[in-house]
Amino acid sequence: LQWYPRNSDYFYTWGCEMNVYKVDMSLRQNLSVTSNAYLDLSPCTHGVLQVSEPRYVYIRCTAPSYQPHSLLAAAGLVNGKAVLCNFMTNSDSNIEFTPKHSRPCLCLAWSETETNLLAMGYDRNRSDHSIFVWDTSKDLNIVQQIGLSETAHSLCWDKNARVIYAGMSHKHIKVLDLRSGSSSVSTTSTRAIHGLCLAPGGRYLASYIDNNLTLWDVRNMEKSLSQRQTQKNINHLIWCPTRSSVLSILQRDSPFVHLLDLHWSGGSDMEGEPYTMKRYAAPFQSRILSGARNITIQHISWHPKDLERMLAVTGAGNVTDFQVPQRVAIAWDTKNNLWGSSGVRLDLMQFPANSPSVSGDSVADVTSNTDDDISAVIYRRALMDYGHGTDIQRNEELTQNPKLKSVWKLLAHMSRDDWAQGLKKKLGISNTPDVVQTMHRSEIINIPWPDFPSFGYIRIFRSESRDFAQQLCGWTFDREREGAFCAFVDELMARKEFTRAAFVAVVHLRIKYAIEIMAKGADLTSAEHSNGFRMAAIALSGFNVEKGAIWRNQCTQAHSQITDPYLRAIFAFLAPDSGETYEMVLNETDISLGDRMGFACVFLSDQRLSDYVKSSIQSCIEKGDLNGILLTGATNEGITLLQSHLDWTEDVQTVALIAVHFMPIDLIRDYRVQYWITSYQDLLNTWGLWEQRAQLDILLGAIRSPPRVSKSVFLMCSFCGKNVSGCIQEEVRSRTGTAHVNKLSSCPNCRKPLPRCALCLHHMGTTTGNAASQHLCGGHSALGWQSRPFSKWFSWCQTCRHGGHTEHLAQWFQQHSECPVTSCSCKCFAVDQPMPKFPTENLQATHTA
Repeated sequence: LQWYPRNSDYFYTWGCEMNVYKVDMSLRQNLSVTSNAYLDLSPCTHGVLQVSEPRYVYIRCTAPSYQPHSLLAAAGLVNGKAVLCNFMTNSDSNIEFTPKHSRPCLCLAWSETETNLLAMGYDRNRSDHSIFVWDTSKDLNIVQQIGLSETAHSLCWDKNARVIYAGMSHKHIKVLDLRSGSSSVSTTSTRAIHGLCLAPGGRYLASYIDNNLTLWDVRNMEKSLSQRQTQKNINHLIWCPTRSSVLSILQRDSPFVHLLDLHWSGGSDMEGEPYTMKRYAAPFQSRILSGARNITIQHISWHPKDLERMLAVTGAGNVTDFQVPQRVAIAWDTKNNLWGSSGVRLDLMQFPANSPSVSGDSVADVTSNTDDDISAVIYRRALMDYGHGTDIQRNEELTQNPKLKSVWKLLAHMSRDDWAQGLKKKLGISNTPDVVQTMHRSEIINIPWPDFPSFGYIRIFRSESRDFAQQLCGWTFDREREGAFCAFVDELMARKEFTRAAFVAVVHLRIKYAIEIMAKGADLTSAEHSNGFRMAAIALSGFNVEKGAIWRNQCTQAHSQITDPYLRAIFAFLAPDSGETYEMVLNETDISLGDRMGFACVFLSDQRLSDYVKSSIQSCIEKGDLNGILLTGATNEGITLLQSHLDWTEDVQTVALIAVHFMPIDLIRDYRVQYWITSYQDLLNTWGLWEQRAQLDILLGAIRSPPRVSKSVFLMCSFCGKNVSGCIQEEVRSRTGTAHVNKLSSCPNCRKPLPRCALCLHHMGTTTGNAASQHLCGGHSALGWQSRPFSKWFSWCQTCRHGGHTEHLAQWFQQHSECPVTSCSCKCFAVDQPMPKFPTENLQATHTA
């Protein structure tokens, strides 16, 4: 069976007779009647018999014509006749071609470009040709006869030219060029001479022998492009007309259509050997599943227009209209959208909640997980100009991540003065083991409890560096200024941070003040938290420092049941279970790093404080916690911390922008930082966010010092061709601060005299006196553009080759038209554009030589 390539609603079948059918999608009136007049092709299509040709019984091969609006087909018979059957007319208009010697017609092929040409291939005869090219528009006019005493096993036409590819006997493929008067033949030796078919693009040729499939590039037929083996012998090859890279194969005694998807790694050039993806299509799947036996596909025909639609026929004569399931290649685009191979955007769908293989919770988060992907988050931030401005504090408002909010707030706080050095450097902590020699010494002070004088003393540590460290940690109040502490606590309470305010008060031994804070929190918060604050205030009211007191024991036992981390830290400090090590407070990671460091600066010795800072830095680096910048500052350890955060989160945007805003220029040159910045720039380019990319470049340009560009314009000696301008000597003198003028009267290389100015008679390269004196006297602005270097340059006439300083020539030609050199009548000024007018009232007649 075959589809008509130019009448896609018609197809014909052939065997003992030729029948032409039209595909109809309307419902049949009587579904119980089954006859040759109707073919059930699919649940929604059936074939209606249009015309039949019973005269030709022994048909060996057929080929439908490419003529538009025609139902013309050629049939090759066993006796050698080639018949043209035109089913558009009712009259007997068939035309027959009979060769001189009777032998089977093995193959037929119509030309797509010249639809009147039919190529016919015959079995071997020692005194006759095997290939005939018939011009069907001129009755029995044979255009070419090729292949004397050979066998033509298969034929196909080139898609664009008058060229035939023929699989001939003696194991070779012939390329027959019919464009000249006599056919030009090129030969390729191969056993794969059967089933020649050309891809829709006209570039690749397929052939087979037994179970060996061979692919050819028609531009170079000397060597095959690829060879592959199939499980069984091949019966039929045909390319899909709607997909140029899909080759279908029918194997002997197989119920499946084997599809090869060919792909080239070289992109659109399609160079080199392709790699293939195998698929199977089962047009008669329902019959296979029902247990039917001996289902063998004998022939298939691709629909000329519909995507991957085919007709298939079995050996028993069953015909089906089958749509091949498409191989959907999916890919994510740069904006995290999922697309199919046909350019259709795919939407993420939720599975049913009662699916046995997928839990409801995981299914519900499918869409949200893609929205929270780091690339989508970076894209949304970039649209809001996240990190592209000079205001660091604004980035806190643009991010939705609470951890990043605290980081940007910290960076804005540390950007003041020299706080960017970090707490470690401010405390004088180094990586050397001798802390006493490197760290600032602290004063040990035993102070009483202000609210409970009878409770004895508690030991604290004081130093100027520790006071500064507490400021850096966010405890921004002056201890010496009255009312500063209360103002700081009031600010915390205004932000509803009651437990943190109470913690700061307890660290400063203000227990009664902490009780007032908790009581106020109970009054100002909702009922859900009010009871907790009230109970905490009651618990603090029973504070007792005695080790055996019931209050201390109860605080220790209830520690794990307290949900608020600041309350846990308060009771762990007031009722320590291991002396004055304060391990439970220092290890309370749910409170901010700044508050823990502020606590450590008050109660830890120099050695323990140094160890705690170092261990905290190491912990932040291991976890990628950017709050560790408080400790590392703008140092190499800070770069390592940013890299760790990138490894954990893949948030290249944040680490790049933090480096740009916070790190000094020498650290920005670090290869890791440069890689982050380049990667983020590439992301912006990929998304087409050109404005955001420009803002980032402006930000980078503001912090990067421009490279020093050496002078590139020099004066050249007309004798030796070397530099005589003395630019290097002038640059060295400018660094020493001297102001004497360089004088050149001869070339420093060959000692030949330099040209002189025709007016002042000074040598070329000598600075004029008025420029030097005015510059030294501060008259740079008074001279206007005369003080610019161009007015001191040496210029000359391209006609007479006389010249001088530009400003001198300008003055001369304001009053004269001829060259200033004696006996030269060249009108230099007239052959050039008008020169700018220099001010003459301030010019001096003296020049330095």
